[in-house]
Amino acid sequence: MRKIHEIVHVGVDIHSRLVMPPMVTEASVEGEISEKTLAYYKKMAANKQFDLFIIEHSYVAEDGKASLKQMSLADDEKIGGHEKLVEAIKSVRPDAAVFLQLNHAGIKTRGDIIGTDPMGPSVRPWDKMCRAMTLDDMARVKEDFVAAAMRAKEAGYDGAELHVAHGYLLNQFLSPLTNFRDDAYGEDRVKYPLEVFRAMKEALGDFPLAVRIGGIETIAGGTTVDDGVRAAKAFDAAGAAFLDMTGGMTGYNRPGHREAGWFQDLSRAVKGETTAPVLLTGGITTYDEAEKLLAEDAADLFGIGRAFLKDPNWETDKL
Repeated sequence: MRKIHEIVHVGVDIHSRLVMPPMVTEASVEGEISEKTLAYYKKMAANKQFDLFIIEHSYVAEDGKASLKQMSLADDEKIGGHEKLVEAIKSVRPDAAVFLQLNHAGIKTRGDIIGTDPMGPSVRPWDKMCRAMTLDDMARVKEDFVAAAMRAKEAGYDGAELHVAHGYLLNQFLSPLTNFRDDAYGEDRVKYPLEVFRAMKEALGDFPLAVRIGGIETIAGGTTVDDGVRAAKAFDAAGAAFLDMTGGMTGYNRPGHREAGWFQDLSRAVKGETTAPVLLTGGITTYDEAEKLLAEDAADLFGIGRAFLKDPNWETDKL
């Protein structure tokens, strides 16, 4: 019988199936990591229910910034701040695993934030303030992801997570709601996110690289469970350390669902077709709920987000 607290391999060995998923705080306007942020993560890391901490998304290029106070790893000058963040967590939990999520906002930003028109896979008919990416744009952004991943490795993280969910750039390529391209990247919507992942993987060597996949959307014409499984299988074959399954363009909530693990239909389907550990988030608020989902084989790892954010001492009485 599988247990919540046992060794799971995610590129590195962790000793709990409970995961702190990426949740946005605030860095400085320049993308630097603030002392407030360091203190926050140090406080969260003290909870020994968790052994894997996935740090909120850092943008990989200035035109990929989602908000003014988002963390950055878009240049070498930001490495020092990330080193401090890893050191802060490791000072409390030296054996915990710390992964950094890397992201590009694509059209999920504004011109006044990035200083230019946002770009995405296609021009949205209702939005004149964005442009479709050229192949040169795509090549440059791919290299931006690779460079940021190498900086994460240099900063001392134990791994990285590629963000292909929640409406950001790589999810925009994955989703039929935003990818209207008439080239190979429209015919195969997994193609570009997978190319980015493979380029990062090749550069990183044995440094673990996971992926967060927006595998289902809740409006007509969006990504289906079958689409999510297909994408997950591709990233699994490419060597993903784990598969973090969540929502796509419609986000991390799921209207009409209040049950613990509200993406479990997706995680179960993915788990049946892949070999990498599968991470399930969404609505899990108690240890008992996670334990029940594990017993039902809904996933291998369980992200506790808002409940943990609300209470940094979440379920420590059960240790």
